[in-house]
Amino acid sequence: MQINYVWVNIIIAMKRTCAFYICQNTQNHNETSNFACGKFKYLDMVIQPRQKMDEREAALTMLKKLAQQEKDFLVLMDRGYISFNLIENCNRLKHCHYVMRSKSGDGAFKEIVAMSNHEYDIDLSCRVTSSHYYYVTHKDTEKFLHLILHKKHHYKAVRSKNTRDQRWDFEDMCDVRFRVCKFRINPPGSDDEWEVLITNLYRNEYPLARMKEIYHLRWGIETSFRELKYDLSGIQFHSKKDQFVYMEIYAHFAMYNAVSLSIIASSKPYTQGKYQYQIDFKMACCIWRRYFSISDNSDKNFTQLLLDVAFYLTPIRPGRKDKRNLKVKLVVGFPYRLAA
Repeated sequence: MQINYVWVNIIIAMKRTCAFYICQNTQNHNETSNFACGKFKYLDMVIQPRQKMDEREAALTMLKKLAQQEKDFLVLMDRGYISFNLIENCNRLKHCHYVMRSKSGDGAFKEIVAMSNHEYDIDLSCRVTSSHYYYVTHKDTEKFLHLILHKKHHYKAVRSKNTRDQRWDFEDMCDVRFRVCKFRINPPGSDDEWEVLITNLYRNEYPLARMKEIYHLRWGIETSFRELKYDLSGIQFHSKKDQFVYMEIYAHFAMYNAVSLSIIASSKPYTQGKYQYQIDFKMACCIWRRYFSISDNSDKNFTQLLLDVAFYLTPIRPGRKDKRNLKVKLVVGFPYRLAA
């Protein structure tokens, strides 16, 4: 599988029960425009009730669907997804390549916590067992032994009825193998100085420097959710019944895909000036809303839409930082959501 800055095969990104991938570049798009646009298209989605929300279960469901397509794909996952069960599932799924972000301190695997503050690129093999007896009798002699809570769900009476054991889909004794990459991303002494990635990519094809570049592609996920919530007004719903809310969710995702594909089709290299330029997503949404109400579906009308979208450009300023101001979000009443 060949992956670099411009020619991207399929990259899947997981966050909050949704999956989406970077558009596959074609010969009709040059390197500058594709690197500048960097838009995403939603591929799959799993909707779960709040009481049964399980991001790892949703990710595993979508991964199994992707494996059926008989094409290599690379999965990028944030810190909330890492677990022995998900890693072993990815190891055994055909055509699946993954890059998972791990914590470097408390909450990480004990082998990762024990690493010193230096760069690492090593292979680890952790023995996982669901047998409590085996763990108690061998934990002092086996260095990389981990206990997975029993899969038969033996609950104690003092615990809540919602308590559940950690999921494990394989045999009672299993060796989970993966590659660990640790590197510095911030200046010494700062918060989140080190980054740890777990992957099954080959070291000779994807060295440590390239692993940094691959994981950096995941940042577009955050931008995508921001555009979906605010530019497309997906943060507030206009219905109370579940089925109507689902309709709104699917409509927002469909509109996001349409706007993203139009931006990709409209992207043109613009090198006159200090910065590279990209199309303004919010203005593209406004243009799409205006043309969406027109019943004319001719090629001429769609060509004019692409020309209007390409007119609004914003400069790309790399390295800019802005402090995040967290504010309490208040509920917006239904009569006031009609303007969204």
